[in-house]
Amino acid sequence: MKTKYRYIILSNFILAGLSVGMMQNNAKADTTQADQSDQTAQVQATQVATQQATTDADISAQNTATTQAASETEDQWNPVQVNDPETTTPDTSTGSTGTTGSDVQVSQGEETPITNGLVTVGDSLAPLYDHNGTQLTVSLQANTGWYTDRQLAGQAGESYYRVSTDAYVSSSYATLSYGHDENGTVRVKGWGAKTYTRSNGGFADSGAANLGANTSWQYSKTDSETGLNYWQVGNNLWINSNDATTAPAYSNPAGYLQISNTQIQPDTSLASPGYNLYNGVEGIKVYLVRQYFGFSNSHTIYDGNVANAVRNFQSRNGLNPTGITDQATWEAMGFSSADWTGIDSYVAPLRTNENSTRSDHVEAMIAQAMEYRGQPWVSGAASSPAYGLDCSGLVTQAMYASGVSPLPVSAIQHAQPGHEWNSRDMWADWRMPHVSSADRQRGYLVFFTDPSTGIIWHVGILLDANTMIDSWPGVVGVSSIYAGKGNIAGFARVFA
Repeated sequence: MKTKYRYIILSNFILAGLSVGMMQNNAKADTTQADQSDQTAQVQATQVATQQATTDADISAQNTATTQAASETEDQWNPVQVNDPETTTPDTSTGSTGTTGSDVQVSQGEETPITNGLVTVGDSLAPLYDHNGTQLTVSLQANTGWYTDRQLAGQAGESYYRVSTDAYVSSSYATLSYGHDENGTVRVKGWGAKTYTRSNGGFADSGAANLGANTSWQYSKTDSETGLNYWQVGNNLWINSNDATTAPAYSNPAGYLQISNTQIQPDTSLASPGYNLYNGVEGIKVYLVRQYFGFSNSHTIYDGNVANAVRNFQSRNGLNPTGITDQATWEAMGFSSADWTGIDSYVAPLRTNENSTRSDHVEAMIAQAMEYRGQPWVSGAASSPAYGLDCSGLVTQAMYASGVSPLPVSAIQHAQPGHEWNSRDMWADWRMPHVSSADRQRGYLVFFTDPSTGIIWHVGILLDANTMIDSWPGVVGVSSIYAGKGNIAGFARVFA
């Protein structure tokens, strides 16, 4: 009894002493595995073009470099708790006695290694046992995740997972999973991707059909083995970095405007959607207010005449007569609350993805610009194709559709006082390098100066060397670059 007692105390001392560095994970895992016959269907269900990926685990936080450093030296295994920012010790509130329970029968000689395993405790405390089946005086807290490197078979059919040198948790209290939670998109290379399943020993050929070349898939977990990265794209279905990559097919080099493969969001650095209209503001909402009061839109600006008309309208309708158009005034004019914010916040839908080539990005930009053809020129405007816009507003929305944001130039910023001439800011932006006239081509920007001042005042998008789409006072349309819209200042490229 003394020997056994000393062994228990020593085991507990080692477990408690090595618990420094435990990292907590507050989520649960679902390790249900799909039948092999269902794997192809699971893969197809995850393809980006059709629907979201199936996930089979929900350990919420990612493992840090520190937590990945759990090591084994001379059979000593440091307990590492997943994603707890502070070190902890196993919970001792169970009052475990250190006795061998009659229902704990652990087989000897049936221990198998586990590669990059994680066990997640359920909703109750999980007692720990040594390899003989003796219950220790410490337990694992509920809803925590732990690294494991070995599995021991129990005589009653359950499994025991090693979380410290001689401390095991039963499969009755914890579930086993693999890899680390991470969501993203992975792109299959040009020859297709072989698929794999994951088990204790690592990865093996799934036997399922390869994933198609140049397709994109949502993944929910990552793992690694023998120098290869793996991504889980279905229910225990993985692909690796031999056949897939998270890198896009095309990206601009450093120094250029960078490409986003996710939808660009409205920029709110100067104003938020639903901003009020006052002296100096331009854009579509001003266009509609001027139109409401019968003013010309040859230059769409909120000026003193508009402010006086708004003030009189507010007085007649029981509103505070500020001369500033706020949402209440806007709605009293009969405009909708949805348009009050929707006109401001419009950003062209992304037309490209991880598989898009440089040519795809150029064509996305031109296709979006063509959506505005026939709409009126509106100064300071950069909204949806339902309305007009001006030359730099057209270029801004075209760039959004191709995955490029030209900040600080933005749709909302363009309508604010002092930002009508965004064409000048674009010409001065070193992230869109200037190119010679001899090198100009489809998708490049062409800039013009005012003949009387030599200052930049217009920009268009080249359709070929001599033709462009642009917004010029009157209408958005296609014209020659020699159509008398100023002197050609030069050309700039958005994509390298």
